[in-house]
Amino acid sequence: MVNMPPSQVQLTSEQRQAILATPGEPIHIEDPETQKVYLLVEEGAFPQLEEAYIRQGLDLARQQIANGQISTATAVEVIAEAKRRSDLAP
Repeated sequence: MVNMPPSQVQLTSEQRQAILATPGEPIHIEDPETQKVYLLVEEGAFPQLEEAYIRQGLDLARQQIANGQISTATAVEVIAEAKRRSDLAP
């Protein structure tokens, strides 16, 4: 399967069972060799998932502000920290 184009990758029975068990939800699939986690999402569902993710982040930020959890980090510092964390990821 290494040289197969993405359109030729087939679902495993385990993936199909996960999809049927949680319709409309993304499925987390871990690669045992790299420990990377991938999301299996039904075609056309990504925009809704992206919007939900952004809304969750905004809700969390509102809660943190309401609780007085305010950071003094600049945008440049936040971006640098995000880059540092992504460089540490396996």
